[in-house]
Amino acid sequence: MPRPLLSAALIVRDEERFLAACLSSLAGRVDEIVVVDTGSTDRSRDIAGDLGARVLPFRWIDDFAAARNAAVDASLGEWVLYIDADERLVEFDRAEAERLLAARDHACYTVLFRPQRGFTRYREHRIFRNRPELRFRGVIHESLIPALDELVAREGARIGASAIGLEHDGYDGDIRHKHPRNLPLLEKRLAQDPAHVYSWAHLGTSLLGLGDAEGAEQAWRRGLDVVRSRAATTAADGLPYLHLANFLLDCGRDATELLDEACRRFPDNYALLWLRARTLVEAARYREAMPLFARLAAIDPDALGDGPMAFDRSIFAANAHAALGLCAFRLGMYDQSAAHYARAETLAPGDVAIRAKRVLAEGRASDAAARR
Repeated sequence: MPRPLLSAALIVRDEERFLAACLSSLAGRVDEIVVVDTGSTDRSRDIAGDLGARVLPFRWIDDFAAARNAAVDASLGEWVLYIDADERLVEFDRAEAERLLAARDHACYTVLFRPQRGFTRYREHRIFRNRPELRFRGVIHESLIPALDELVAREGARIGASAIGLEHDGYDGDIRHKHPRNLPLLEKRLAQDPAHVYSWAHLGTSLLGLGDAEGAEQAWRRGLDVVRSRAATTAADGLPYLHLANFLLDCGRDATELLDEACRRFPDNYALLWLRARTLVEAARYREAMPLFARLAAIDPDALGDGPMAFDRSIFAANAHAALGLCAFRLGMYDQSAAHYARAETLAPGDVAIRAKRVLAEGRASDAAARR
């Protein structure tokens, strides 16, 4: 019997809310589905079995990489797609996938991943060759990247880009129940690897979610210390800046210097750029804010899918033009203000507030013209 080409590997615990949608999205697209259950008390195992998955029990040992690797170890396919129960395979062309996976010099393909509704996509390493040295590392926020990097360096293996699309649904609800579980794992991960900035960022989020605002701020600042010590940074290194800046602004504290530094270090992080522009508006520095909003207004969020991170789509398009309209209005440039609000209204035709601001700006522009 020939070896399957593509296995889907999942780890599951009490995921009956999402699991059927995930497995249904895989049906007829992959050759097998392997579900490793880490101790469900709901109907997850029954749902997986009913939908054709091979279900294997795994004793939870507070280690996401261990559970993930158990699913990969059980996979028979030449290639593995790793996916979570609260994700769905939304775009998949089997013929194109077979063409890509026939390439002998490739070890991995990225997919287009949307982490949350209303966000842009970014690239994630989700399909990889089923080789024993390609396994996950990290008790939480487990990653295949270190093993991939070693394989690329050793053998010259290639990483390609696919048009396969995944979407995540799990962040659209209340995630507070995850904080008590994640906190000790994040602390363990950071004890093993204190330079893991991504974990500092999420430790702060978990602490804040558990009511420890002081601890959250300290965690984000520890992450900043690591970033500042590095000669080179990655896109994920911007996360502690983003979380800390949002926290300071929500507390009514000054984030100007922090955001200035963040935007220098991460000029293509549009979430940081939006926050920086927002702080300039709040400081009545409208002329300085306008070029930042103009840059955001010029970006097509649908063209950002090949980047390393996702952004809230609301910072582009209509809202960016509306912010330009506000700045121009405050500077007495009513014609410009009306034009920006008109563009924003075109992009968001149902927004009553934008329409009202456009009408007000046009009225002010007309009054100014009459006085000349």
